[in-house]
Amino acid sequence: MRFATAKRVGDLLPVALRDTAETVVALREFRPSSLKGLRERCDAQIAHLREELQQRGQPRDVIDDALYAQCALLDEAALKGLRGEARDAWEREPLQVRAFGRNDAGEELLRRIGQRLREAKPVLPLLAIFAAVLRLGFMGRFAATGDGARAKLVSEIDERLTRATADRTDRSAADTSSPIVVNPSPWRRRPVSPLAWVLLACIAAGLVWFAIDRWLLSSIAGMAH
Repeated sequence: MRFATAKRVGDLLPVALRDTAETVVALREFRPSSLKGLRERCDAQIAHLREELQQRGQPRDVIDDALYAQCALLDEAALKGLRGEARDAWEREPLQVRAFGRNDAGEELLRRIGQRLREAKPVLPLLAIFAAVLRLGFMGRFAATGDGARAKLVSEIDERLTRATADRTDRSAADTSSPIVVNPSPWRRRPVSPLAWVLLACIAAGLVWFAIDRWLLSSIAGMAH
């Protein structure tokens, strides 16, 4: 049942985040392309995520929160990875200003995450996106206060997602007449953490695409632990 829950959580994560994860890793390794090329890629990734969420039937407020989280992650990664005039130019006009007309994601994104967690029936795909953004390194105000509060927030999202997806899995199993067989192999009992794949990509630059693809396949599977 643990693997089934992990798979259900992973199904929530948009495939469009793959390219964003690859961009974040590239910036972390200080190997971005030109500023113009980076902006074009980020704009395309934002459009891709919007399109995928619209196709899934998500309402506008959910899409806005998801795109805001994506912009916040990319902005923070760009400010850490860019140098000189390119960094100054990005700081003057980050994605969040271009897309939302505001420049306070370090506080605002964390406020939105907290607000969504307090909902009686949270939007699970949005929580999965928040979890992925945090696992890919977004710090916000936690950069000044330490990682303890950030780790606690990640745990809260993990717990909420795991509980909700487990409930869905149990209800689905109750409605199914045939038994569900789960392969009890060690690989399935121990799904690979998405954070582990991201770190692997940072260490082995040549394996970035492999790592990101594996990260997408396992998605938020580590939440099932």
